[in-house]
Amino acid sequence: MTQIMDAKKGILTDEMKQVAAKENVSEEFILKSVANGTIVIPSNVNRDIEASGIGAGLRTKVNATVGTSTDIVDFDEEVLKAQIAIDNGADCLMELSIGGDLDVIRRREEFSDLFNGQKIPTRLLK
Repeated sequence: MTQIMDAKKGILTDEMKQVAAKENVSEEFILKSVANGTIVIPSNVNRDIEASGIGAGLRTKVNATVGTSTDIVDFDEEVLKAQIAIDNGADCLMELSIGGDLDVIRRREEFSDLFNGQKIPTRLLK
């Protein structure tokens, strides 16, 4: 069952309750907004992440992106930038490297551990 399917049936999920509390809005507002498609709550059944709402009437989210470029391939700097983003409240973290040996970069244990151990939505391309 998806969030929107539950919302359309009038079912208030734990994720909707978490988003309402986090955003300081009513649960009813979240339920109605998810049902009509103006708010989404991304989730993945394979990951334990904090619920986060995106859409009308909610606070702006910070999506931090890190990754090497064709000009600079400094893995340690990217790990540091990712950690700084997490420590400063980023809502989502994406790795978008385009330079260097991408297979090696994305399989580095430090990157995998950093991305996979977060409670915020992350995406490490493989």
